[in-house]
Amino acid sequence: MTDAALSLAETDEADGAIFERFFAAYQQAFTLPDETEDRDGFAACLALNRGQEHARLAARFGEFRELCVIASDAGGMVGGANFIAIAPDPALLGAPVTANLNYLYVCPEARGRGALRRFLAALHRRIGTLFGGGERPVALFIEQNDPFRMSREAYERDSAHSGMDQFDRLRIWLRMDARVVDFPYVQPPLSAEQEADETLIYSVMGIAAPEIPAALLRRHLAAFFGISVLKGAPLEAVPSAIAQLDALDRMAAAGQGVALLDAAPLLGPTGDPAALLDRTDRPQDFRSALASILA
Repeated sequence: MTDAALSLAETDEADGAIFERFFAAYQQAFTLPDETEDRDGFAACLALNRGQEHARLAARFGEFRELCVIASDAGGMVGGANFIAIAPDPALLGAPVTANLNYLYVCPEARGRGALRRFLAALHRRIGTLFGGGERPVALFIEQNDPFRMSREAYERDSAHSGMDQFDRLRIWLRMDARVVDFPYVQPPLSAEQEADETLIYSVMGIAAPEIPAALLRRHLAAFFGISVLKGAPLEAVPSAIAQLDALDRMAAAGQGVALLDAAPLLGPTGDPAALLDRTDRPQDFRSALASILA
């Protein structure tokens, strides 16, 4: 498909030319050990798009698709993305398609010419048509590095590798209308050799309301954790996953929603979050730093 001279090519298998192009550039874009998926991890995730395992997982979490995508224009490859999309829950009236943008990168040579905004717009439209019935609304979730929870070594290594300061990266996503999900998010371990990642901010694009229903977030995270992160392994065996889902169950039972926070007061022209990093009263995380300003 094409979006204003931006073409998307997609695959749901971990082989072939599209996956190879996606994966080669992905390896250059992501470096932190607990955030990266190896080739076998992608193969395990994408294999769940079909067969008995797909049927089992879809019965539990809802119909889903996981894809790797590359975007190109007349100048060549612009970037790549990997996401899982989950069909709307019929029991949640007016619920959107939810998708987790597991990985997205813009190639260095394509930066500075609006490629990210065009890429996101094309992804929104593609995700909205994955499950039939015309184009549906999409809530697109993303993980972002939390500078306040990163070690100084990880902060500097990732900033040097990407050529961009961590807070500047957050400012880019703010301009894409991403809002912070006010929930203590932890990504469960991607493999037995990796640790749960507590250094992330969870954000969402595509929801105009001031909060998201706890039941909607719970359903989305259960599918994302159970499929993309755990590759079909039991959720119940992973404490970091179950703790979050149980917390959202309690919120849903109490009729509570999860607030969506505008990060502009912290990241905007009058904010200087980097100055907080070396203070003795350094914020525990991005959410608490933002809360102190919004209070």
